[in-house]
Amino acid sequence: MTTTAWLTGCQGTDDLSRAGCLPLRVPATVVLQRETGLYRIGDAEVPVLTDHPRDTRNDASQRRSLLRTVPPGTRVTIDRLTQRWGFDSGKGRISAFGTLPSGERFEYGWGAGSVIGPAPWEGPGLPNLRTVKCDA
Repeated sequence: MTTTAWLTGCQGTDDLSRAGCLPLRVPATVVLQRETGLYRIGDAEVPVLTDHPRDTRNDASQRRSLLRTVPPGTRVTIDRLTQRWGFDSGKGRISAFGTLPSGERFEYGWGAGSVIGPAPWEGPGLPNLRTVKCDA
C-alpha cells in the first residue's frame, strides 16, 4: 500500500499557460475554423471538444456520446493549457481547457509528449504533428 501511495505522488500536471511551449498564450479568445463536437465520455466532469463529425455508435465501451455540434465561426475562450506527467509514463496528454459561449466548459486534447496536432481554432495547412518547444 505504501508503494501505491508513493507512485501516485510521482504524477502531476504542469501548467503550460504562460510557459511559451505552445503556439497560444492564455487566456485567449479563438475562433473555431472547423466544425467540432462536444462529447461526454464516461463519468468525466468536463466534456471533451474534438473534431467532428464522429460516429459514436461504436464507442459504447468508452461511453462516449455526442452532446452537440459546435459550428465553425464560434468564439471560444481558452482558459488554461496543461500537460499531465507521471513517473512511469513521462510527459502525457497536452490539454486546452476552455469555455464555449453558452458557458459550457470543455477539454481539448491537443497532443501528447512533445507533439501537438492542428487544433480546431487553427487554420488549414498545418502539419499533422508539430514538436512543442518551450521558451528558455
